[in-house]
Amino acid sequence: MCGHTISGAKLAYLQKMRAVTRYMRELDGSISAYQLEAFLIVAAAGPDGMSMRDIESRMRIGNATLSRVMANWSKWKKPDVPGMDMIEINIDPRDRRFRIATLTPKGLAVAEKIAAMME
Repeated sequence: MCGHTISGAKLAYLQKMRAVTRYMRELDGSISAYQLEAFLIVAAAGPDGMSMRDIESRMRIGNATLSRVMANWSKWKKPDVPGMDMIEINIDPRDRRFRIATLTPKGLAVAEKIAAMME
């Protein structure tokens, strides 16, 4: 053993995080850490969502990687391959050069369940 332990509130927090991870794996058994992070970033952004560029910056990944990550959460991963339908990506109406990611109703329900698990 390493001689130190985590206890109390910190241990409880880690156990909640593990429960969230397990819940997300139940939704998609092949979920990656990048996919989980992207979902949580969009969920935390609120109803206005977040630009794909800002998500790239927060995750420190490139556009192509983020596109692959987000495909899992979109309605369609590829043509004729359904995705999770939890994140919707649309053109920003204020500036058509940008795309905004927001939660779908299904994604919002999952985010609310995660938030409840962390209480």
